Amino acid sequence: MPVARCAFCTSTPLREVAVSKWTTDPDDRQRLTVWLCGKHMQRVQKAGPNGYAHGAEKFKAGFW
Repeated sequence: MPVARCAFCTSTPLREVAVSKWTTDPDDRQRLTVWLCGKHMQRVQKAGPNGYAHGAEKFKAGFW
């Protein structure tokens, strides 16, 4: 069984979060669930509709 880790870093995850993921067009997004640590969960939730940029991708809390 693999060791659980945050989707953005090597920290132990706090919980699984539903996110929307996109690169350039927010209307063309993937809906998935990822494991996040407390630090990254706060960043994704605070990002709002603009999304949290991680590399070339942006993430927003929730599927809507």
